[in-house]
Amino acid sequence: MSTIRPQDEFIHPDYPRDAAKPWKENWYFNFIDREHNAWGINHVSLERHAQQGRFSAFHVVDGEILLYSNPIALDDGFSRLTDGALTVEVLKPLEQFRVAFTGPNHSVDLTYDARFPVFDYGTRHDEAPGGGGTGFAISHYEQAMTVRGTLTTNGATRPIACLGHRDHSWGYRDESVIAGWNWVAIQFDDKTLNFSEVRLDGAPPMRRGFVSDASGNTGIREVQIVSTERAADGVPISSTFEVVDERGRAWTFGSQRFSGLILPITGKGHPVVIYENFADYTLQQTGQHGVGIDEYLTDLG
Repeated sequence: MSTIRPQDEFIHPDYPRDAAKPWKENWYFNFIDREHNAWGINHVSLERHAQQGRFSAFHVVDGEILLYSNPIALDDGFSRLTDGALTVEVLKPLEQFRVAFTGPNHSVDLTYDARFPVFDYGTRHDEAPGGGGTGFAISHYEQAMTVRGTLTTNGATRPIACLGHRDHSWGYRDESVIAGWNWVAIQFDDKTLNFSEVRLDGAPPMRRGFVSDASGNTGIREVQIVSTERAADGVPISSTFEVVDERGRAWTFGSQRFSGLILPITGKGHPVVIYENFADYTLQQTGQHGVGIDEYLTDLG
């Protein structure tokens, strides 16, 4: 049973004012339109322990990588998700959203409509304001979406019509304890699958996920990374995953990168990167094809 309320879609004003650990609220929206040769992710992170926000639009258009990342100062009165270039609007909570971006080289205006209901990952309770636990105590939900809108570049506008994915989380999120992760979001014509394995320093991996289809949401109870192939420079280009859902259905997926971004991150004192792969997927049991995100966080230290 989901505990997500319509008001949870908006900025949470009740964040801790004296957080000793990182407290963040994040919104994420992706889109992958192979037909119109455009895909990307849009991300907003409000780091309340530092009162800094970061608005990011990472897009690939006709093979050109277009990156935007803008840090801004926050205060208690910050109430609208925009930095003037990237804007996220909640049109109908749990159902419809608008993501608009105007940059120096291109602009997008996208409407996201719910394809299936949100899946509520619930709240982890293994962190407290004074520390302890794994460094995570977040409320978190994700949702499969349909995406329609426009993208304009070089004076020409093209339609965007595809599938996408979103997530929203808030709470204590100390990423310095993360040793690595895999995060997968696959869109098929009749269903979506989302699952992850997060590897922590000195703690067992966290493995979770869900399947959404016409019958509703089903949790995933087992996640196994069978293999990963990397290029000579270390960039992952394909993986095989096995998952089992709570109804006992077993799924095996192969990913194949067709495009991607390499995003360095900070916080551990040595190089850590996120490989943000846009990938084709094959469900090996049926041969069904899908498209989605195949994301890897790799600690290079």
